[in-house]
Amino acid sequence: MRAILLLIAVMISYGSLYPFHFAANHHWLAEAAGLFSMPTLRMGRGDLVGNLLLFVPYGLVAALHVDTRRPVRASGTLALLLGLGLLLALALQLAQIWVPSRVPELNDVIANGVGMLLGTLAGWVARSLFPNAAMQLPRALAPAMLMLLWIGYQWTPLVPTLDLQNILNALKPLVHSPQVDAVRALHTTLAWLAFFKLWELAAGKTLSTPVMAMAALGIVGAKLFIVGASISATNALALGLALVCLPWRQHAMAVPVLSIAMFISLAASGLAPYEPLGQAQAFHWIPFTGMLQGSMGTNLLNLAEKSFFYGALIMLIGAPLSGPLAAAGMVAFFLGLIEAAQLFLPGRVAESTDPVLALILGLVIRLLSVRGKPA
Repeated sequence: MRAILLLIAVMISYGSLYPFHFAANHHWLAEAAGLFSMPTLRMGRGDLVGNLLLFVPYGLVAALHVDTRRPVRASGTLALLLGLGLLLALALQLAQIWVPSRVPELNDVIANGVGMLLGTLAGWVARSLFPNAAMQLPRALAPAMLMLLWIGYQWTPLVPTLDLQNILNALKPLVHSPQVDAVRALHTTLAWLAFFKLWELAAGKTLSTPVMAMAALGIVGAKLFIVGASISATNALALGLALVCLPWRQHAMAVPVLSIAMFISLAASGLAPYEPLGQAQAFHWIPFTGMLQGSMGTNLLNLAEKSFFYGALIMLIGAPLSGPLAAAGMVAFFLGLIEAAQLFLPGRVAESTDPVLALILGLVIRLLSVRGKPA
């Protein structure tokens, strides 16, 4: 777990200091003082959600790390880890003073701290609901965290509401413009089927088909009560297809066929519109270049969806390939081939992000799956 916390801290630092164009700043002392004396406590919804979600994994892993068999020591350890997380958030904002393209703000630190507390609360709730799961089933942690990624992706921006107009707005894409993206529908169908397999991996047993179907319908139906969320015809069709295929999940060939279909879906999504260019475009070697530009909320949403899909695929093919690291290498190699092909496709940005993300996920899954070590 300490390795996971360190990896999360490194990833947070990477995202906060990108593009690493440091420059001398002769007014750094005044700007540092202004960070506390003249704080700007207003931010857009996208930035707020992004800064909240950025530190949720840190708080979640910190809560799972402490040994609750010793309450006093656990409280001290958790307080220390959360304090270090808050210091990291503050240090990164101060470091942004020397990055001309970034704007340090105290409200980012506050949002990071709240996100860390939300992650800690989620970790404590998980431990109270499953007090012995971390001891008895360490391999359940990886599929459970991937499932949380998928649910978080479905429920973004995680702001509930009981507004009738929000419900009507959420249904508008389904009623007024019922257009279906076949490639996206296939991708989402396979994501739901992978979600069901991860659920059974986390539970360690075969689950009831009606229960899993009702849970999936509940997850999608809850989007009616999430601010800004919507249900499209593509999403509805994908869920319907997944539910139709749900009883087939116990077939001996279910996992191999699902894994192959997920590889095909990645190729179909990555190679559209299938109209090659005559000349190759530039390749971006620095990972996460595209994700660290534009709206942080949208970029984190895309990162969550990709992390779930790649992580689920790694877990599904991990056993035949002798572990998640070998599976991650295979997925990263396949994604690298897609990125290489995107050099000749219009409207695509060929970069190293997706292969690197797959390798990171393989390492995280490997660390979460170590037997005999309590979370």
